[in-house]
Amino acid sequence: MLLEKNLEKKNNKYMVGFDLGDRDAQISFCSVQQKEAETLPAVAGTRQYNIPVMLCKRKGTKQWIYGREALRMAQDGEGIFVDDLFSGAIEGKRVVIEGEEYEILTLLTLFVKKCFGLFSTIVSLDRIEMLMFTAREPESRVAAVIEQVVGALDLRNAKVFFQNHEESYYYYLLHQTPEFRQSGSVILDFEEMLRAYRLEWNRRTTPVVSFVTEKECAGCVQPYWADEETEKKRQMEELDEKVLENVIDVFQNKAVGSVFLIGSGFQENWADRTLQYICRGRRVFKGNNLYSKGAAYGAMEKFCPTKEGKEYTFLGKEKLKTNIGLQVLREGKEVYLPLLDAGINWYEAVCEKEFYLESGNGYQVMLTPLTNVFPEKEAAGKYPVRYEKVELSGLPPRPDTAVRLRISMRMDQAENLYVKTEDLGFGEVYPSSGIAWERKIVL
Repeated sequence: MLLEKNLEKKNNKYMVGFDLGDRDAQISFCSVQQKEAETLPAVAGTRQYNIPVMLCKRKGTKQWIYGREALRMAQDGEGIFVDDLFSGAIEGKRVVIEGEEYEILTLLTLFVKKCFGLFSTIVSLDRIEMLMFTAREPESRVAAVIEQVVGALDLRNAKVFFQNHEESYYYYLLHQTPEFRQSGSVILDFEEMLRAYRLEWNRRTTPVVSFVTEKECAGCVQPYWADEETEKKRQMEELDEKVLENVIDVFQNKAVGSVFLIGSGFQENWADRTLQYICRGRRVFKGNNLYSKGAAYGAMEKFCPTKEGKEYTFLGKEKLKTNIGLQVLREGKEVYLPLLDAGINWYEAVCEKEFYLESGNGYQVMLTPLTNVFPEKEAAGKYPVRYEKVELSGLPPRPDTAVRLRISMRMDQAENLYVKTEDLGFGEVYPSSGIAWERKIVL
């Protein structure tokens, strides 16, 4: 009976993905029972998923309007609008409206709160178990903003996470049918400037490692279309040529089975030659809710990992790409003790353990990288192990195994590992010297 009650409680929870940018926001959600992510329409009964990231203060009042209605109000001159909320919050900007100063972060929080008010018409907010924010920016720029925004929301039961667009792309494909993972995939993201993201799967590793390479396509910028038809046609042909040149460079000598066209840059029908090229033997999709769905799927994997989630791992820019551990004696046998596993976010990579030093005045940290490995070595399961010695200079002389150490690890970016070692002494016989050693290891 207890198991059934817990299962019912689990099935009642929702995983939510919130895609947040400067121009638009979007909410997708799924649950244990509803495994396929669904996107919240900004306008009921439509496929208009994008919520303009904008607030408008009605003139002479304290009333704030958000999204599409804010855009309409600003165009009609009924209020004072504020946009660029996301970048403004990250940069700590302020704005003065009708003689009163506001922090942009406060206004972004108000915008997000109003978005969740819209979501609450579909699902009660106390049923949100996992909330995953996603954005193009890396976590290091976004974390503090997201933390403050969420702190002002009434989401007492939700666990909050962040992942960038690249990882949302990975989780989206992970939750599609298996053929999407048989070969590489490309997103052409055309929002102001065209960016190409190519996601590949390295099946020579266990688990299968997935990674994304990004290309900013030079010269491929959304134009202001001319009113005169002949000039507009010339603009379209010129853009088509530039985009095709970049796309060929991204696709060349690569197995690409699926292509996703995302962003307002693809709204106009200018890409005749580009589409002819990318549609040859590939599945091509056009839409704008991939990232928010991928965020919802990422939240689902944290709540209830799938079989695929255990068989695959993603190594993005924010991920630790090296397994880190120690060789230790356990019951007389030398064994490998993992401390930090590749695939976790570097900013979540922390650990603390206590050990006895068998002998000497140092120990070695064992590093096993999972990227930039020669394929023939990888195929044989032979990864290039590297050892980094941690010297404990000044350690008071003691008998073997009479040195107790606390070893803690942290990172300040994806390549920098900091190892702190503290002398804890050995009971009353050998009190702690109080010495601590710090060592930086570049991965």
